[in-house]
Order: sequence, then structure tokens, then C-alpha cells
Amino acid sequence: MLINIFFVLILLLIFILIFEIITFKHETYYKITGNGFLKTIFDAGKYGEYLTYKKLKEYESDGGKFLFNCYIPKEDGKTTEIDVLLIHSTGIFVIESKNYSGWIFGSENSKTWTQTLRRGNGKVRKEHFYNPIMQNNTHVKWLKEIVGTNIPIYSLIAFSERCTLKDITVESSDVVVINRQDISESVKHMGNRSIQALSKMDISRIQEMLYPYTQTTEYEKQQHIENIKNRKSVENTAQENATNQNSNQICPRCGAELVLRTAKKGEHSGEQFYGCSRFPKCRYTTYNVNK
Repeated sequence: MLINIFFVLILLLIFILIFEIITFKHETYYKITGNGFLKTIFDAGKYGEYLTYKKLKEYESDGGKFLFNCYIPKEDGKTTEIDVLLIHSTGIFVIESKNYSGWIFGSENSKTWTQTLRRGNGKVRKEHFYNPIMQNNTHVKWLKEIVGTNIPIYSLIAFSERCTLKDITVESSDVVVINRQDISESVKHMGNRSIQALSKMDISRIQEMLYPYTQTTEYEKQQHIENIKNRKSVENTAQENATNQNSNQICPRCGAELVLRTAKKGEHSGEQFYGCSRFPKCRYTTYNVNK
């Protein structure tokens, strides 16, 4: 009896897997990227992009078009990669997918953000990563060089459902930082503010214009990765040098950058100190500038 139930469960799982693969191969994500089902679900970055597409798939029935992994050229001959693009009647939505977990801290004007992960026994591990808003701003900047500046373009940073956005500060009206489950509603809300609509012909024209940038060679992709590694290496070296001068470049309370300031009054008047860049929301300071 138990053996029969076991085989029924196995057959059911196989049926579900086959159904998922067939469905996957009929979706736009597969048709544009060519990434296989298993290659997608076992790659955290690709899987995050695919799940983002799934949350927004309904916009295809409204005439929206998607593109993935667009390697947009920059002035220096290098490229900047856009994870997901939704071209809709209300504008272009540039989506940076972050398939992370843990607690996320950051502000629009801080160069680095903080990811806090639990390690067990009450301990946590903190990881710092480049501000995704700034990252997406670069995408938008060079995208405008291709499509022009007269089209509404919106920036969305989509973290996974496994993330808790603990303390995120965004000032720009055309930027949102959200969990992935809220992305469809965010697109709708941002699009409602658009005063310029794109026609079906406009949408098709823009997709055709940008499609070639999704069809890069493996060599070009590897070159893009190498450029990122080199940039990070330079940034890490600079950060290490700064750390040698001061070990508190990152606010220990909220993860934002510390800024060098000079006290104007009080007992420390005239002295330099490091204060949190998110002041007055975070009031952390340290006067150990040269230690």
C-alpha cells in the first residue's frame, strides 16, 4: 500500500515537472533568453529575473513587451546590464532584480547598502553591496542614449520575498524599492502618473530597437563580468585604504555611509568627526577620526 502511494507521488511530481517545463518553454522569458528550465531555477540571479517576469506577466495581455539581460553600451566602450525591461503604454520600467535574503538597510544617497543575515546562536553576518538605485540609475542613463529622453522611464529595485526591507530611504519619485510580490502594483501605481502613453507601434519599435542588446555573445558576457570584477577590485582596494585610515566608514547602526564633518559648537567645537549620512534619522557619530 505504501509503495503504491510512493509511486503515485513520484508520478505526480514528474507530471508537475513536465507541465512546468512545457509552460516555461511557451513563455517570453525562455524565448528571449534561451535559458533552459533547470539552468534558470538553479541559478539564483536568473531565477530571480524569471520570478519577476512571472509577477508582471499579466502586462503582456495589456500590450506590454519584455526584454531580459540587456547589455547597454556605455561611453567608455563597456556595458551595463539591465536585468528586466518592461515596455508598456505608460512608459519603460527598468527593473533591477535582487534575489537576496535577510534584512536590507540602505538609502538612495549611500554608496553601499547592508544585508544582515542570521548565523544562528543569536549571531548575525553583515554583507555590503553597491547601492542598487545608483546601479539602476546607470542603466537608465545609458538607456536614454538609445531611446531618447522624451519617454517616461521608471526605476524599480525588486528584492525577493525572503528579504525584509528594514530601513530604506528613497527620495526620487520615479524610483521604488520593493519586495517582488509588490512589483505589479508598483508598476500600476507609477504608470498611473504618466502623462505620455506609448502606442502599440511605439512599444514594438522600442522592443525591436533594444532586442539586439539582449543577444550578446558569451565572450561579450564574460567581458562584462570581468569589467565588473575589475571595478569591484578597484573599489575594494579604495575601501581597504579608507578602512586603514578609519575603521568606521560604515555606520554600525544602520549600514549607511559615515561622512566626515566638523563640529560647529559644543565641547568638540572645531574637531572633525564621522556622522551617519542619514542624519537626522540616524544620529550615530564617532570622534575617533584618526584611530
